[in-house]
Amino acid sequence: MVLLLTVLVAYGAISNNIVLPILPALASGLQVPVGVAMLTISAFFLGFGLGQALYGSLSDRFGRRPVLMAGIGLYTLASAGCALAPDMETLMTARLLQGLAAASAQVLARAVVRDLFTPLRAAQVLSVMSAAFAFTSAFAPLAGGLFQGWFGWQSVFLALTAVGGATFLTLWLGFGESLTERDAQAMNLGRLSANYRAIATNRVFLGYSFTFALAFGGMFAFHSGASFVFISLYGYTPRMFGIFFAVVLVGYLIGTVASSKVVAVFGIHRLVGTGIAVSAAAGGAMLALVVARLAGPTAILICQFLFMFGFGLIMPNAIAGALEPFPEMAGAASALLGFIQQSAGGSMVAILGMLVDGTALPMAGCIFGGALLGLIWFLAVLPRGARVGETAG
Repeated sequence: MVLLLTVLVAYGAISNNIVLPILPALASGLQVPVGVAMLTISAFFLGFGLGQALYGSLSDRFGRRPVLMAGIGLYTLASAGCALAPDMETLMTARLLQGLAAASAQVLARAVVRDLFTPLRAAQVLSVMSAAFAFTSAFAPLAGGLFQGWFGWQSVFLALTAVGGATFLTLWLGFGESLTERDAQAMNLGRLSANYRAIATNRVFLGYSFTFALAFGGMFAFHSGASFVFISLYGYTPRMFGIFFAVVLVGYLIGTVASSKVVAVFGIHRLVGTGIAVSAAAGGAMLALVVARLAGPTAILICQFLFMFGFGLIMPNAIAGALEPFPEMAGAASALLGFIQQSAGGSMVAILGMLVDGTALPMAGCIFGGALLGLIWFLAVLPRGARVGETAG
């Protein structure tokens, strides 16, 4: 079950990370500017964010299994559409649908964790899942670079089609229902409005979800911008970019493993605060080095390695903290959390696309900006002493 949930949680990252090294080739092949090629990332995020608000309540009403299978089926078809796209407009549409479908995997995997485990145990399970997810995320860019070199950029989307098909078959044959009691009123518009209003006005939820989302936006500034920095600016091959990306994600892996070992001692609140402080410091160091023209590939990788270590502390604990107050509507809470996360990521990529100038400065600025805003938000909304379990709005 944990292995399957890890794959599902990783769907968003896999679908984007495997595309990162092919962005320069995609821009050249479809004859579009670099900033436009980046919009394939934003289109996925847009669909992924919109899907968050849909699947949680659907699964609360009809169960996790049927909604998840429908989402993965759509993902498989949309991935095939990306591979066959003759122009940027078609590719953008297919990526939007792919993101919309992939949202089902992430939202429902988190909801299943909340169905099956207590908050502290959920944080531990999410940390273990995040560690395994780090390996998958690190492998994806390397795989994307290899597929592009061997078969062209379209082969990356064919690989995602195969992943979707294999997951659908696994769900069909071996995934049981985790929701013990379905909510017959979960799709009622009045009830939905009341649920989302209760979630969106909860201070604990807002504090953890926006801290996580802003750090996520900073992280994805690196994800979407690094291929152009390392491939176009520094002249490395897509395969080498995949290796660099894997090295950076080791920082995330270490952070998630450390989190799983110490969360029972230090608690969710303290680990999230430590993580966002580390990420902000690392992003600030990168920006300072770039501005001073002292940042080469090694310096950027070291700073991002430290940023990702901090993010490894943030992610599992912020998710567990945000969902804890809502055991009776975990699907809806997970959906809203995902919507906030993907909106922040998509917005940051769009901002980066507008700022691209052929240097590493826009990327470094967006990385630091996301982490700094996350730190400010954490300190302002979750003051010292705040703890999971506070349910007052």
